[in-house]
Amino acid sequence: MRNFLAVVLAILAGLTTVFGLVSWRVSELIHDPEPVQEVLGSGEAADEFKAALPKALGNMTVGATGVAAVDDAINTAVTEASGQIVAEDGFDQAWSESLELTRAEWADDLSALRAHMNAGHALEDNSTAAQLDLRLDPIIGLIGSMIEDAVSGVPGVDVSLDLESDVEATVPTSIPPVNLLTAEQVVMADELMTLWPVMLALASVLFIIALVVAPAGNRWMVWLMTGLLTALGGALVKIGYTVMQNQLRDRVDDPAAMSLLRPLLRALQDWADPQLIVLIVAGVGVALIGILGGLISSHRRR
Repeated sequence: MRNFLAVVLAILAGLTTVFGLVSWRVSELIHDPEPVQEVLGSGEAADEFKAALPKALGNMTVGATGVAAVDDAINTAVTEASGQIVAEDGFDQAWSESLELTRAEWADDLSALRAHMNAGHALEDNSTAAQLDLRLDPIIGLIGSMIEDAVSGVPGVDVSLDLESDVEATVPTSIPPVNLLTAEQVVMADELMTLWPVMLALASVLFIIALVVAPAGNRWMVWLMTGLLTALGGALVKIGYTVMQNQLRDRVDDPAAMSLLRPLLRALQDWADPQLIVLIVAGVGVALIGILGGLISSHRRR
């Protein structure tokens, strides 16, 4: 009975450790300004993301005025101006502001939805209100003057064109897909993830209790099961992210969103993979300690 209880507690400790560590990193990404700047502000994936902006911004102008000739001119002008603006001195600042606006707006949306739910209102299962939207307003504002110059000769277009109001600056990413997590589940998960310190403390307590409960000669089982479940949990998180990527590629039809979604997903993967690998390796290391302990215990019994 003590062995069984110790194994159950060890399993819970491993799973709680994974959930706590993943919650810590994801919660920081949503609620703290610095991590998102580290993930998307620089690096190879960030450069790929920036390189996709010109085409994406051009696609976002489709139907801006309702006049085909004017829309084509705006599309070409936006694409060309966007390609030039990436090299401008003020682009990095505008890009940083776009990232922070995106993060802050998502955090605010989740808080508003949480308040809505706490007031007793339900969210529809197919609601996209809790999904991430890229906010490119600062970048749109930066290229506004360039666009005005480019379309000034097109009949019917005022050179004082307010680009930020005529061009949609919000790009829906469909993250997370509603078929994987409903809006209510996203809001509840966000609230739960903020409790990551409690989860990690609980994991430590569960592990210690499991060691105390286990008979002296079988404590290696606690190390083994905790390590195995930690490694398995890390692997499942990685697999889950891959599944989400495939779901998003199948569900997103908007060319502008897709051109930005690919580098966004890659940047997030480049950020998450090393941490998940460390988690998996750490879990395997703990499991090996358990195996070594089991071998020593078996040798002593002989």
